[in-house]
Order: sequence, then structure tokens, then C-alpha cells
Amino acid sequence: MPSIGLITTGDCEHRALGASLQRAFAGADLQLVVPFRKPVPSITSNYLGYPGPMSSGPTQVDKLVASVLATLERRDAPDFVFAIDDLELANIATPHHVTLLVADAFRRQLGRVPTHRALDQIRERCSFHLLCPMLEAYFFGEAAALERAGATRTAILDPSHHLENFHAADLEFLHPDDARDHPWRRPDRGRHPKRYLSFLVDPADEEHASYRETVGGCRALATLDWTQVFLHRPHGIAFAHSLFEDLATVLDAPNPFFGTCHPLTMPRLNGTLRNIA
Repeated sequence: MPSIGLITTGDCEHRALGASLQRAFAGADLQLVVPFRKPVPSITSNYLGYPGPMSSGPTQVDKLVASVLATLERRDAPDFVFAIDDLELANIATPHHVTLLVADAFRRQLGRVPTHRALDQIRERCSFHLLCPMLEAYFFGEAAALERAGATRTAILDPSHHLENFHAADLEFLHPDDARDHPWRRPDRGRHPKRYLSFLVDPADEEHASYRETVGGCRALATLDWTQVFLHRPHGIAFAHSLFEDLATVLDAPNPFFGTCHPLTMPRLNGTLRNIA
């Protein structure tokens, strides 16, 4: 049975992504483990330029990579390590910056002249995946998942866009004036799944930030019906498909979902990581 260590950057993913992925491969012999007590800090909270700025100390990307390598060195190390982060709207136009920075950080950690063994460990056992633009986008592929997250009304999305190119089309959500100290009345709300979900949970605006990742988010993710998610314009849900294709490759099993991998994070031979060039 292959074991996979999941390194996540969000509380919801940290608590519930393992159960969600396990359900998707319910017929497979797969062990998913979470090697850290808490999620690691996200590397994509702000825009990432490439090459990154000069830094006198380790960057957030370096810290993420260090957590992957530390997991490999554990006495009870899993067979594979998958690090997963949200792409976020700040980086949605430049996802290649994120993957390039991750690849550079691994090469930096390995040193100027890495051994073949070290290179093989990373290339054969480590992966980095992105959820686009963030985890909550996929909840909109299953109406019942939104209800489990606490939504009290039906979502209205632009049908010409897939979930990873998220566009809300709900005029009651889009029309109120912006308010930067408000949980969802922000200028970027139309493309922001978490802000729209916050509105769907509390459309009357009676409580601020009423969507809770660690409560409703975990309920939605733990039992998310990925089959329904991938039926929603599957050719566009490419980052998530790359994750499932990578898991299927590890299991030597077919990917349970139809779709196309994203070229930046698809499984590959002779990359820096299993799925990063």
C-alpha cells in the first residue's frame, strides 16, 4: 500500500483533504497521512514575481520545500509527499511563476552539486500541486457541498467559465458597493469563490465572515462528490485533474475522472519533482 504525506497550507485542507481524496479512490489501497500538526504557511497569499526578490533569509517557498524534505527524512517517512497550495487570484495569470519558484527552491535546498540519490528522491517521491484559484471553487461543482458549507441560497455562476476560471453571475452579490473591511464586498468578489460562498451563507449580511473553513468548509470537502465537480466543464478543471492523475499514477490505477492535466503540474519524467519541470 503506497503511503502519501499531504502537506497543506489551509486549515480546511489540513483537516479534510485526506478524507476527500481517500473517498475519490475508495476502491484503492491508499494511505494518506498528514505529517505536521498544523498547516504550513501558504506561499501564494501575495503575487509572486519571477525571479523572486533577493532575500537574506529563507522565503515562504523555501520553508514549504524544507517541510517536504523534512518529511522525507522522518523515520516513518511516507512513500511520497504531495505539497498542495491555493493559487489565489493574485497569481492566477502567472501560475508558471509559482512552479518555477518551487523548482528553484528545491534545487537551492539540494545544493550546487546535488547527489544523484538526492535528485532521484525528489524526482520520484515529491509533488507540488495547486488548487485554482482556491479550494472553495470546487464546492461549486456540487450543490450539496455548498449546503454542507452553510449556503442558504443557490449559486449563480457564469456558464461560459469553468470552476478554475471562476466567475459569479449573481447580481445581488455583485451589485452592492465595495467595502474593504467587509468579508465579501471587495473589488475582486466576482472571481473569488470564498467571498461568494460567504455571501451564500449569509446573504442578509447579518454576521461578518459567517463562512467558516474549519466548520462548513471541512463538512463540504470531506465528502465532496468529485465526480460532479469534474462533470462541470472537465477540460477546464486542469489543476485538480493533475492532482488526481498524479495520485492515480502512484496507485498504478486509472484516474477516476475525465479531464485534461494542466501542463505546469502534470506527472512527468525527469522533472525536478514528479510533476514540476
